[in-house]
Amino acid sequence: MYHILIVDDEKDERKVILFLLKKFNIDLTMLSASDGMEAYSILKSQPIDILFTDIQMPLLNGLELASKARELYPDIEIIFFSGHDDFNYAKKALFLHAENYILKPVNPLELKETLEKVMGKLEHRENPYASYENSIKEKFYIQNPPEAPDFSESDVEDSKLLSDIEQAISLKNPGNLEGSITHLLEKYQNATSISHIYIRYLCTSILQYLTSYLSSNELDFHEITEKIYTFRNFGEIRNCIEEYLRIVLVQMQQDSQNANQPVQLVKHYIRTHYMEDLSLSCLADKVYLSPQYLSTMFSQTTGTSLNHYIRNIRIEKARELLLTTNMKISDIGKAIGYSNIPYFCRIFQEERGQSPEKYRLNRGGMEPC
Repeated sequence: MYHILIVDDEKDERKVILFLLKKFNIDLTMLSASDGMEAYSILKSQPIDILFTDIQMPLLNGLELASKARELYPDIEIIFFSGHDDFNYAKKALFLHAENYILKPVNPLELKETLEKVMGKLEHRENPYASYENSIKEKFYIQNPPEAPDFSESDVEDSKLLSDIEQAISLKNPGNLEGSITHLLEKYQNATSISHIYIRYLCTSILQYLTSYLSSNELDFHEITEKIYTFRNFGEIRNCIEEYLRIVLVQMQQDSQNANQPVQLVKHYIRTHYMEDLSLSCLADKVYLSPQYLSTMFSQTTGTSLNHYIRNIRIEKARELLLTTNMKISDIGKAIGYSNIPYFCRIFQEERGQSPEKYRLNRGGMEPC
């Protein structure tokens, strides 16, 4: 049974989380702590699989606690929750490889989905075959009862190659991934004395690792497993594996070239600091990139320029203020980051097809510019 440690200096918050965990009926041993130091003592006294911690706490905050927990248990799963949608918190959580950053009040569905994902990772780490072994037995053993699989045929080299494949996926190493899979496929290309059940088991293992790299929307592992058992020969199985290997290699290449995480952080910062001076150099500093590189990366990832994205966010906020408040248009311009009011009116006209004043009046507003 896995152990989860819930840490929050607010007793009511801890009670809510414990209540939800029991309601979800997830098989976990639950521990709790009222501050970071108490939690750290628990971490040092016994292994913890999941750390679920608030960020703002006395003595030792959640980020410091998570960092110490990572030192004690490199594979610990970390989930942060906080009452503040803070850019710096989100960035630090990202660097600590946290599974999620959940805002209070905690959404039960988001919490449940996050925990299910974490549990899946823990179970897969403990037994990478467990998630599909039953599917294999069900699919093949029942249909072919005389031929029980003989896993004793697996040798040290196969185990090493499977381990290499898993590591290559984890490290996003396309060269090692392709090499290890090709080696394993070549080994059994012309094998005649090995049980076809064992070969299918190995190949299903490879596909499990490949599909783990891709989103569930792209591939459904169970459908692929069924496909494996409809193939009549090893050549068809190999073609299937090589097809998905190509997909993974392309995805790895794309992942290495894009910078989705820094771009998402910049977008989040813009949405929460639109009223401030958002120069390119300022934004680049926030994600430790050069201004030119960030500008290029943002355009390639989003299809729009940084300036245009900032303008869209500001104009959308201006539109909201025009419709929901009686603020003067000059004050609205300043509130969204434009001290030059004629310039604000001009770009609003460009984006919305009419001046701020007309936009407000057409929607039943009252205050002229």
